[in-house]
Amino acid sequence: MSAVSDYPLTRDAAEHDRLQQQAEFWAGDAALLFAQAGVRAGDRVADLGCGTLHIATQLASRVGREGVVRALDSDAALVRALRAGVAAPVAVECGDAYATGWPSASLDAVHARFLAAPAGRADALIGEMLRLLRPGGLVLLQEPAADSWTLPGAGAAWPRLLALIRAGFRCRGGDFDAGATIAERLRRAGARGIRRRTVAHRIGTSHPYARLPLAFCRSLTALWHEQGLAAPAELRELTAAIAAACDDPRGTTTTFTLVQAWGRRAAA
Repeated sequence: MSAVSDYPLTRDAAEHDRLQQQAEFWAGDAALLFAQAGVRAGDRVADLGCGTLHIATQLASRVGREGVVRALDSDAALVRALRAGVAAPVAVECGDAYATGWPSASLDAVHARFLAAPAGRADALIGEMLRLLRPGGLVLLQEPAADSWTLPGAGAAWPRLLALIRAGFRCRGGDFDAGATIAERLRRAGARGIRRRTVAHRIGTSHPYARLPLAFCRSLTALWHEQGLAAPAELRELTAAIAAACDDPRGTTTTFTLVQAWGRRAAA
């Protein structure tokens, strides 16, 4: 992230657990992205906004011992915890994804997932990613688009909560629908050979990831109060309705759409 204070979600152990669960849920789609894009053995790669290192670990399995994986996050507490278990070829560090300070044209691939959505400034992020790439290097982005996200059992509480989630991200400069524009932003930034893949999953409400709306309720409530976006009584009612829908063993939910977009830095 560009700054810890800009992150709309609470930075704590529960948020780290959410990141872990999120990474596990989308792991198969990340693997497809790296295979289709052509991340290769021996590549020098980076994951910006590395979270719990799931992506960095997947990249490490592709580049092998001859490759390099630089993993960067602005959450200092998380980075300290990650360093205890990190192993080559992964190196993890604390820093700003929008201004890494790393040498230009030093990497073969740069990846970021769910970074522009909370932190915003997608064009600046893409600019930094392209700067880091050698000519012909891969730029890979994964961001959400919320229109597919549904929780039918919650009734009218769901669209209201989704509107609050979007508003909470906007309050800190983010965009929960960042995925809708990333391919076009790559094109405008000069990337070549751009490809795009979208996926959403329908799951039962008994699946742990179906409770993501409740995690956002917990993590965004302070921000919603601070910004005057919802009264405490309304938030209690919304949370109760969402919890009831998630607790229904017969219920289903469709996730937000994961948008994957990738391309290459133009040749010199």
